[in-house]
Amino acid sequence: MTLERERDVTPSAPVRRAPAHPAWRAAGVVLAALAGAALLVLAVPLAAGVAPVAQLVSFRALVGLGALLAAGVVLGVPWLRRRVLPLGLVLVLGGLAQAAVLAGRTVGQQPGGAASGDGLVVLAFNTADVVDAPTLARLVEQQRADVVALPETSRSTTARTAALLGEAGRPMVVESGASTVPWIQGTTMLVSAALAPGPPTTVSLPVGGVQVAAEGGVLVAGHTTSPTARSQMAAWRADTRALAQTCAAQPGAVVAGDFNATLDHPGLRDLGPCVDAAAAVGRASSGSWPASAPTWLAAPIDHVLVDGRAWWVESFAVLARTGGSDHRPVVAHLVRR
Repeated sequence: MTLERERDVTPSAPVRRAPAHPAWRAAGVVLAALAGAALLVLAVPLAAGVAPVAQLVSFRALVGLGALLAAGVVLGVPWLRRRVLPLGLVLVLGGLAQAAVLAGRTVGQQPGGAASGDGLVVLAFNTADVVDAPTLARLVEQQRADVVALPETSRSTTARTAALLGEAGRPMVVESGASTVPWIQGTTMLVSAALAPGPPTTVSLPVGGVQVAAEGGVLVAGHTTSPTARSQMAAWRADTRALAQTCAAQPGAVVAGDFNATLDHPGLRDLGPCVDAAAAVGRASSGSWPASAPTWLAAPIDHVLVDGRAWWVESFAVLARTGGSDHRPVVAHLVRR
């Protein structure tokens, strides 16, 4: 009886888990290599001018968050961790790489130099032609904007907005560039009458662009082709490059609008003497589209580019959702050097 009891209390030997099958280990290495290559392409980024990299890299925060969540699943589930541990580690590194890039864009990159001249407030807002004139007028008045770039906005809406602003004591001149895309409105622009704008010229963009010579430099409002299909990628690259080159070629230029591109895309990587207003003050990670997403998760595709030799960027902000547009307005406060 005593011996029986002693056998009952004898601790059992620890259960040893079988090591992962060699096939699983090989699969883990292969998956880790593929995931690592994909995340490296998105982090650098490589091939950002072609689909689907161009679309994915617009949403760095979403890519990084997705990688970290996937890593949590791989590393948090024991049987997965034993089999594909390298994949989990690569996903962690990929997510942290995206976070590092976004963190770097919170650091201002403005060229040095004093700024003591007149100020200029530039507002850019793709209204999708669903924001009415009273709402637009209130937005312009609240921001005290001197220049307003309005992609996808009809001339009639812009003219009614100008009339309301005139009644409020802010006379504005209306300019417009027609769109050759039947279902998309062209780009219009409001310019403060105090800037003495000259005759407008059309910027060669399929979905609208207008350029105005004003006191102190050229003002441009533009809207590029959207990279929503492979057939549109070439036009999108050309449009984005054209807007950036317009800024670089014009002393004192200010170019604003919906670029359908982030600073990762080829057209905006080399701005010459121009600077992106958001990047200048460390706000380039704040996105404006879609308006339904928080700014930290949205794509920063609405821009204000300025000649860095002529303008100092005092501030840049992505504003609250306005009307029914799928874009948020962005505003830059500039000071002449």
